[in-house]
Amino acid sequence: MSEALKKLMNPAAEMALLGSVLRASPEVRLQMVIRVQEEWFTAAERACAWRVIHEMVNRSMPIDLTLLEDGLRAVVPDHARGLLVEKVATAMPSAGAWMMLAEKVHGYYLRRRGYEECMAGATRFLDLETDPSEALEEAESGLFELHEKKGAGGMRHVSECLDLAYASIKESINNRGFVTGGLPFGFTDFDRSFIKGMRSGHVIMFVAPPGGGKTVAMMVVAWNRAAGVGDYDEHWDALEWATEGKMRAKDDEGVPFPDGPRLVKKHQNYLPCEVGVFTLEMDDVSLTERLLIKMAKVDMAKMHRGQLSRAEQESLTKAHKKIVASRLHFEFVPGISIQELRVKVRYAVMRFKLKLVCIDYAQLITSSSKAARGNRTQEMVDVSKGLDLMAQECGVPIIVLAQPKQETWGQRAGLNAMAETAQLAKDADMVVMFGFWDKVSKQVEGLEKKTKDDLVGEGKEAEHEDRDPDDPTVFAYADIVKNRHGPNTTGKAPIKLRWDRDLFDFVSTNKRLFDSTGKEKQAA
Repeated sequence: MSEALKKLMNPAAEMALLGSVLRASPEVRLQMVIRVQEEWFTAAERACAWRVIHEMVNRSMPIDLTLLEDGLRAVVPDHARGLLVEKVATAMPSAGAWMMLAEKVHGYYLRRRGYEECMAGATRFLDLETDPSEALEEAESGLFELHEKKGAGGMRHVSECLDLAYASIKESINNRGFVTGGLPFGFTDFDRSFIKGMRSGHVIMFVAPPGGGKTVAMMVVAWNRAAGVGDYDEHWDALEWATEGKMRAKDDEGVPFPDGPRLVKKHQNYLPCEVGVFTLEMDDVSLTERLLIKMAKVDMAKMHRGQLSRAEQESLTKAHKKIVASRLHFEFVPGISIQELRVKVRYAVMRFKLKLVCIDYAQLITSSSKAARGNRTQEMVDVSKGLDLMAQECGVPIIVLAQPKQETWGQRAGLNAMAETAQLAKDADMVVMFGFWDKVSKQVEGLEKKTKDDLVGEGKEAEHEDRDPDDPTVFAYADIVKNRHGPNTTGKAPIKLRWDRDLFDFVSTNKRLFDSTGKEKQAA
């Protein structure tokens, strides 16, 4: 064993932690065996002692020195066992100190594992026959695995999960009519379907053919979160709650405050937050130009020709100030691999405190792994797994764009429309497909009459609703084809969005998020 590793051991803290078990109550012992892991201990006999303690707690047995020594008899030699019991007997800290001792032992464990992973990474990099990208990926994987273990809580009884589930339901009841917990999209119907919000670790796909509006939708969501805006009335009520607060005499449970009415602030998830957009297709200046057109409501052709009225120039100035005050960040990363992108996103999340990451788009991401060379299917599997890991590592939701199979363009398609990105669709928490339908009549075949009426209008024939896709007043239609945390639109009318082609903008056709009657229809 190296001298460096010896410095990263603390036998005294490990003995004190074992000793604290003898002084603890049965309830505290249960917390200890859930929190502390056997692998944290450096010596085999101390690890065995913790394993015996774990088994005794699970069997609801009392614990003292005699029972501990008897439990160790079969796994630890006599001399080592006697020495261990003697040291545990002399290391008798207060039972209340166990949490501090556990943190100290865990800290030394993390230092040892981190040192070992770094040394293994150095060995890989020194091997000139190993591809440097693969060496980097393996080194990162080891550290990521260690990071995941750091937050592991171990197995717990279903009753503990039930308490958390009830707390989540109670949170929804107390805040009904608002997105709770996660980040809202700002699109009314998306937030209705994803009412718990975009949460850390979520991967959300926006799918559309070229020119189908996926980049526009991504930018609208990114702007909504970076500026704290949305399409429904409740959004502004929530924003007022979050910024100014309201005087209330009772809490959410209806219990009066003991000190009288107080100013209550909630719905903090509606406040503006830092958003990062990583674009592989369109450069960041072009995206900013689109955003400026959307905010100023100025025609792009007129802006490029410089034929702007004084009022339009003033609109551009106001839009410029709004964009400067927002929390939106861009990075143009053409031709990047998923391994490099994970590093960039992690760094950006750490530096800019990003709460949402958007990526445009999945098919342009490559993989530098040896298995993916010349194998597009394996490459997209690497991309899918990499995005999923990225969302978990960074603790933020990720919106990623993708294209469907060409033969499904212009149709109301489902998950079967995914080709290269099929694996990504399997791993995603939510998949939304956008489209401009030139033949609406094709999309309503097989639907119930009520669903048809919702789509084309009550008493109207679908044939008369057909629109030219080049018409700037055409509606875009969005289908939620997969949703792990809410309903989808399979067999139902799709979500109708107003599409303003000249201003690169989508707008929800519903102005209320919470519909208590269930009868609200999308506006025409």
